[in-house]
Amino acid sequence: MSGIGIITNPHSKLNKRNPSRTALLGYILGAKGQLEVTSSIEDLGRVAREFKDQSISLLAINGGDGTICRTLTAFLNEYGESPLPQVVLLRGGTINVLANNLGIKGTPEQVLYRLVEAHSAGIELPTRRLSTLLVEGTYGFLFGNGVATTFLKEYYKRKSGPVGAAFWVLAVWASRFFGSGLYDRVVHDQALGLTPDGGDRFDQRTCALFCSTVEKMPLGYHMFPQLRARKDCFQCVSFTFAAKDAVWQLPVAMIKKEGTAGKMGFCARELVIEAEAPFDYTLDGELYLSASSRLHVGMGPDIEFVTI
Repeated sequence: MSGIGIITNPHSKLNKRNPSRTALLGYILGAKGQLEVTSSIEDLGRVAREFKDQSISLLAINGGDGTICRTLTAFLNEYGESPLPQVVLLRGGTINVLANNLGIKGTPEQVLYRLVEAHSAGIELPTRRLSTLLVEGTYGFLFGNGVATTFLKEYYKRKSGPVGAAFWVLAVWASRFFGSGLYDRVVHDQALGLTPDGGDRFDQRTCALFCSTVEKMPLGYHMFPQLRARKDCFQCVSFTFAAKDAVWQLPVAMIKKEGTAGKMGFCARELVIEAEAPFDYTLDGELYLSASSRLHVGMGPDIEFVTI
């Protein structure tokens, strides 16, 4: 059996809080593989080449969803047409959206311990395949724009954790009624033209558009139920009510079925998004600015994840 390759992100919030974690993961791994600390995109490319040359069979990633996104992009670019090793998520992030969608439980140390034990015993590992999204050269699983990006900008600026983020959401909600101006800075409409699968374009105003290949949003909300039956596409959900009404419409729309007032959903294998100007978007929690006013979201390759 080939060995295990671990990539750990020292800039992850949880890894910063626990600086001894890297040494502990290395101890658990022992002689079963190689652990690399990556601090940049260049480091990821170098490690991807090394792991490919060593023919590792398992790639374990210790970091958040953004780290996973960047790591898989570097490895897919390096491996090309060659199959990737099976991927193991060690739950090294704050929210761990992808790991939660895969049903992975425990701390990074616990997940790695289970992996090393099963690998050493030659036990067949349980796996699940997920499709990726491809957006402007980066591979991921959950795309969003509009309110999704303004929320993350404020969340990252405050660095206050989930509890602080909840209080900030309440402050935005209160601002809608008491007129501090915060609400208008965070929640606003956008005019978008959407063309799914090369068909006819339709125009809409929306305060948020999401595309995903995983069913659950953060906090476990099942926002993309069509994916249970559709494995060959991604699902899009758009909230089409006016920004001024989002304070009461959004909570209701979250639990409504698609196709009802204020909530539109459909599946596609590619989607062209056209706006009035370049726009901010998020892919797996990382923030980006589109290269132009026209952005293409497409299907990327499938990844095989170990669900130990």
